[in-house]
Amino acid sequence: MRSLAPILAAVTWLSLAAGARRARADEPAPRPAYRLSVDLDVPLVLVSGGLAASYLLLGEGAPPACAPLCNKANVNVLDRPFAGLFSPTWDRVGDVVTFSTLALVPLTLVVAEPSWRVLGDLLVVTEAALATSGVQVIATYAVGRPRPRVYGDEAPLSSRDNANAARSFISGHVANTVAVTLATTRALRRLERPGLAWTALGIGVVGSLLIGVARVEAGSHFPSDVLIGYGLGAGMGIAVPALHELEIRVAPFAVESARGLAITGTL
Repeated sequence: MRSLAPILAAVTWLSLAAGARRARADEPAPRPAYRLSVDLDVPLVLVSGGLAASYLLLGEGAPPACAPLCNKANVNVLDRPFAGLFSPTWDRVGDVVTFSTLALVPLTLVVAEPSWRVLGDLLVVTEAALATSGVQVIATYAVGRPRPRVYGDEAPLSSRDNANAARSFISGHVANTVAVTLATTRALRRLERPGLAWTALGIGVVGSLLIGVARVEAGSHFPSDVLIGYGLGAGMGIAVPALHELEIRVAPFAVESARGLAITGTL
C-alpha cells in the first residue's frame, strides 16, 4: 500500500487538474471593457482624427499680432506673474514626462488583457485622446493666445515670432494625458482589476501634475491654459468611454429642408 501512495497522489492531482481545466472551459470567455460599434467608432476616429490632424498645418498660420514682444499688461491678473517665463530644460522635462505617461498608463491595460481583446479597449482610449486633441486644436486656433514666452525676451526670436507662439490655449499635453488616464482607469475598473486601475490613475495623476508645472515653467502655457486642459481631458476621458456603454446608432438622413447625421441612443 505504501508503494501505491505516489501513484494515487499522482492520479488525484491529474484528476483535480483535469477538473479545473473543464471548469475553466465551461466559464464564459472574459469580455473586453468596451463594446465597439461601426456606427460609433468609425465616425469618432474620422472626425476627431481629422480635427486633430489639422495641427499639422500649424506652420501655415500667423504669429501673434504683438510678436516678438507682447505687453504683459494685456494678460489677466492671475496669469500675469507667469508672462515672460522661458526654460528649455522644463520644456524637455514636459515632453519626456508626457510621452512616458502616455505610454505607461495604457500599458496597464495590456497587462490586464494579454490578448487580442485589448486592441478594442486601446482603440477607445485612443479615441478619447483624439477627441481631446480635436477640441483642443479648434480652441487653439480660434483663440490664438500668445504663449508666455512671447511676453519676454529670454526665448530665442525664432520661437517668439512663429505660428506656434500663438497657440497657448489650451494645453494639449495636459488634456491628452488626463483623457488617456481616465479612459484607461475606467476600462480597468470594468475589467475588475482595481489594483491596476489605481496604478494607472496614480501614474496619470502624478504625470499630468508634473506636466502642468513643466509647461508653465517652460513658458509654453499659462496656468489657466493648464487648468482648462485638465477639465477638457477629464471630460473627454469620461464621456468617450461612456458612449460605448450606451446603445447608440449614427445614420445619415436627408429631408427637403436639411441633411445631416441622426444620432439615436438609449440612456
